[in-house]
Amino acid sequence: MTATATAAARGRPTTIPAAILRQAEVAPDQPAVVDRDGALSYRDLVDRAAALAAGLQAELDTPDRPAEPVVAVLQPRTAAVVVAHLAAWLGGAAFLPLDAALPAARLAQILAEADCRVALADESLVDRLPDGVTVVRSGPGQHVALAPADRLAYVISTSGSTGRPKQVEVEHGSLVNTLDWYAEFFRLGPGTRTAAFAGLAFDACLLDLWAPLMRGATVLLADETVVRDPDRIAATLREVDHCFLATPLTEQLLRSGADTGRLRSLATGGDRLRVWPPADFGAAVHNLYGPTEATILVTATDDLRRDQDPSVAPPIGRPVAGARLLLDPPPARPGDPGELLIAGPVLARGYRTAPAETAAAFVTGPEPSDRHYRTGDICGWTDRGELSYVGRTDGQVKIRGNRVELREIELALLAMPGITQAAADVLDDADTALLATWVVGPVDADGVRAWLRERLPASMVPHRVDVLAALPLTVNGKLDRAALRAAAERRGPQAVDEPPATDSSAAGGTGVAGAVAAAWQAVLGVEPGPDDDFFLAGGDSLLAVRLTTQVRRGLDVQVRSSLLYEHRRFADYLAAVTALHAEAAG
Repeated sequence: MTATATAAARGRPTTIPAAILRQAEVAPDQPAVVDRDGALSYRDLVDRAAALAAGLQAELDTPDRPAEPVVAVLQPRTAAVVVAHLAAWLGGAAFLPLDAALPAARLAQILAEADCRVALADESLVDRLPDGVTVVRSGPGQHVALAPADRLAYVISTSGSTGRPKQVEVEHGSLVNTLDWYAEFFRLGPGTRTAAFAGLAFDACLLDLWAPLMRGATVLLADETVVRDPDRIAATLREVDHCFLATPLTEQLLRSGADTGRLRSLATGGDRLRVWPPADFGAAVHNLYGPTEATILVTATDDLRRDQDPSVAPPIGRPVAGARLLLDPPPARPGDPGELLIAGPVLARGYRTAPAETAAAFVTGPEPSDRHYRTGDICGWTDRGELSYVGRTDGQVKIRGNRVELREIELALLAMPGITQAAADVLDDADTALLATWVVGPVDADGVRAWLRERLPASMVPHRVDVLAALPLTVNGKLDRAALRAAAERRGPQAVDEPPATDSSAAGGTGVAGAVAAAWQAVLGVEPGPDDDFFLAGGDSLLAVRLTTQVRRGLDVQVRSSLLYEHRRFADYLAAVTALHAEAAG
């Protein structure tokens, strides 16, 4: 029986928009989304979406209308993004979520790859769109149409800020299958408050938004000033019942000893989880795994506070939502590794406008039910019937002939007192492979190496240790290994192992100058010169938020994020921050 048939048999809606319309009927005044501007009820959510859907229908009602139109959504982190998703569905279209932080050229590439020419965009972001894309506004009246479960629900890019994007097509039936499981597993419903932190172009945002909403819960949609500030994230978590949090942020939270308040369950995913939660952590912690091609997630663990094995990393769990998981080659005994293959109702339709890539990744057997997706991930079954993540099929690393397991180095680093975040990778320096690590915490490079020498083979002790204020994350909240490597290349072989102290910097001066220089170097990985332009030195809008947060903390001054856009050169930015600091002190 298909997931859609199962939902129908239980008397549940077979698509997410149908579930939202039902919630608007049974509890119209219940708060659906709370953002920085206030609360939006279920009735208001549907009314606003239906009005926008009317405008969309008028735009799509042309002789050359595609059978399954796709509409881009470019919105800020407010309730408007939820309205836009629902409007696309009620207007008979699938949506393509875009991240406003991406460069305009990258957005144009994504839109071209997806063959998308219509957008639901906020007025402040319209100039980010390329020529030829029509922006839709609300129309007169309202339009409500419900697509069948085998129609497209969304199209989403699998890649980050570099490389050729691949657009994954997911149908309504697959989406409701996954989200219905998620809402049931985490007991989401009326009276439940959840927090949404995932990036708007990351498929986990569908867990954040639509799993709670389909069951009548209330979503607190955190804005950009919150999602990049770990302290404010922790404060928000204390006010909700459930949350999904990207792996690097979860690792930070688990090691911080923070009070979790009313939080009863925390889901995490998007990267390898290397830290077990403390046994007395205030909320249940569940590790999730799943590729975009399998509708967000396919496995989940039990509460990781129980039955821990600190000698290994946490598992990625058991199959969920009807997912069928196989290893190739089939294991002879627990622990034998193999490439993970996924089948079942979780599978996406394939890659948009890329039939050859779809055929290579989604392999079909003699029967349609044999269709499966080759993940490229190497996993193994534990003796408890859970999957453990081993690595990638192409991820073997060697240093001077010695096989090096980067995950083992990272686990050893995270076991060192004081270290809260860690990453390891291999750098190419003059055709020589060098093992590099990056850590966050009150430690020094010599101490880190000494710690590792006591626990790992000599071949696994890094040549280079960088101590940073924070590890860079991608727009989707994953560890940005490409940014770490790029920063290391910019800093060169003679780069210092520690960020500069806040009372000195190459830019000169103590106090304010040192704090600003330290924040700049911690974020970009390069010591600033007076004429250095933040954005030409590798910065982007997300790194600008991170730099601003560090300057605020270091100087206890309320610095606007926009200040860096107004003063891009280090010397100019330093002068502006110095003036603000003097004004606050006076």
